[in-house]
Amino acid sequence: MHKLRLKFSKNGPIKFIGHLDVMRYFQKAIRRAELDIKYSEGFSPHQVISFAQPLSVGATSDGEYMDMTLNSMISTEDVKNKLNEVMNEGIEILAVTELGEKDDKAMTLAYAAKYTIKFRESLKPDFDWISEFKKYLDNDTLPAMKKTKSGEKEIDMKPMIFDYSFDEENESVTLLLSMSSLATLKPALLFGGFMKSKGIELNNNALDIHRIDIYKLCDGDKPYIEPFITDDITTRFYLNV
Repeated sequence: MHKLRLKFSKNGPIKFIGHLDVMRYFQKAIRRAELDIKYSEGFSPHQVISFAQPLSVGATSDGEYMDMTLNSMISTEDVKNKLNEVMNEGIEILAVTELGEKDDKAMTLAYAAKYTIKFRESLKPDFDWISEFKKYLDNDTLPAMKKTKSGEKEIDMKPMIFDYSFDEENESVTLLLSMSSLATLKPALLFGGFMKSKGIELNNNALDIHRIDIYKLCDGDKPYIEPFITDDITTRFYLNV
């Protein structure tokens, strides 16, 4: 038995496909690739696969993750190649790694996500939004109303922003945001709060959002987070705890 974690990208027109359709797409791709996928037991067996946090419809990504279990395989590279051979344009398997038997699922481990965000050209604010967004992030608190299953509750977004940087030439911001089971901050909520502070309602289609990667928490003397699949220690971000 082989537990695998796959990293894949989602770009181009396929960004408009929702999470459930992406799941069905991968189920079909696994069959087309003739992988020896493990099925659950019971009256309605299904492929043993799971995904990390869903990506918002319309957003692109180079850091999506899926876990799956195979009964047998030649190598992780063979799995990667077989899947890429049957993938449609817009989805590419970037890496495959084998997990330990007791390793948790990606959806459980997700702790943060890094995004690059900018306004779409036709919906860009008529003010210097980068300068104003810097001032907004400097506030001691960033209150917002977040929708929950039981209604709405007020939250402070400030502690959920781990890091940020600006690319003024490309008029974009890179944000490292919380994505844990206890606290998840979506870019649209943060920018909605920012635009509200300017007396403007955020257009649902205004943002061009690209997810760079999803991070897991690594415990130690000095806790840090890093992407699920990486050999580059420079991708680590140390937490102030």
